Amino acid sequence: MLTRGWWPLGRAALLGLIVATATATAMPLLPMAQHETAEATVLYGKNDEKDKDKEKEKREKQENEDRVMNGQVLEINTLKDPPEIIVGSVDGQTVIRVLKTDEIVRNGVGLGDFIEADGEKINEQLFEATSLSVSEHFSASETENDNKDK
Repeated sequence: MLTRGWWPLGRAALLGLIVATATATAMPLLPMAQHETAEATVLYGKNDEKDKDKEKEKREKQENEDRVMNGQVLEINTLKDPPEIIVGSVDGQTVIRVLKTDEIVRNGVGLGDFIEADGEKINEQLFEATSLSVSEHFSASETENDNKDK
């Protein structure tokens, strides 16, 4: 009778041992779920190149605006040291200190002339110029009228 009570228990234990062994040997053969990583790349396109070119041009334009001043001569004061020219520009009236004292005379700058000054912009109202050039000399043209007495 003892063998009969142990036999179902032994059979269950043997079956459990067979299942455990089969699972352990088959496990490495099964595909395992792995954590997948998403890879992303950024494409460098024509638009990126255009944006970089526009940004570069904008930066160069800003730097150029800080080094060049254009305007019409409103006043000239050669008695100050350094000489000063007051010009009307986009920013309003700007004082240009001419660091080379003979630049005004050498270029024949006169009232009403349009000048271009190279140098350094201190602020919106003050510019220190190292060189001047006249873009256009002012000429007071006489008004002619077709209604002349004949």
